[in-house]
Amino acid sequence: MVSTNRIIFNILARDIEETALFYETLCGLKRIYTSDWYIVMTPTGLMDALTYELGIIDQVHENVPKAARGHFQGGYLTIVVDDVHAAHARAQELGAEIVSPPTDTSYGQRQMIIRDPNSVVVDISSPMPR
Repeated sequence: MVSTNRIIFNILARDIEETALFYETLCGLKRIYTSDWYIVMTPTGLMDALTYELGIIDQVHENVPKAARGHFQGGYLTIVVDDVHAAHARAQELGAEIVSPPTDTSYGQRQMIIRDPNSVVVDISSPMPR
């Protein structure tokens, strides 16, 4: 049986520094690795022992698989935060495109949908108050 040691979702970024600052400011991710073409970020919250990493990579760098190089092909990122309304205010301050403001869902989350500086769709959610 194969065991998984790490999962990284890599965003193909036009500007890795701008993108890293966006996620630092929006939801408090911290940098754990930085180079001139790649930044790795991780959560700082309660469950960071269940390591999840967000990679931000120069979209045209030679280390990007050729099939993905130069353009984002799909998927979306979900980030669960403690206060979606605070994240909404930060997203507005950052000038992020707000696709959908915080809205209650049928499955117990309050969710907003935004686009990051690279047009990646990001679902920012927090549990609804009981």
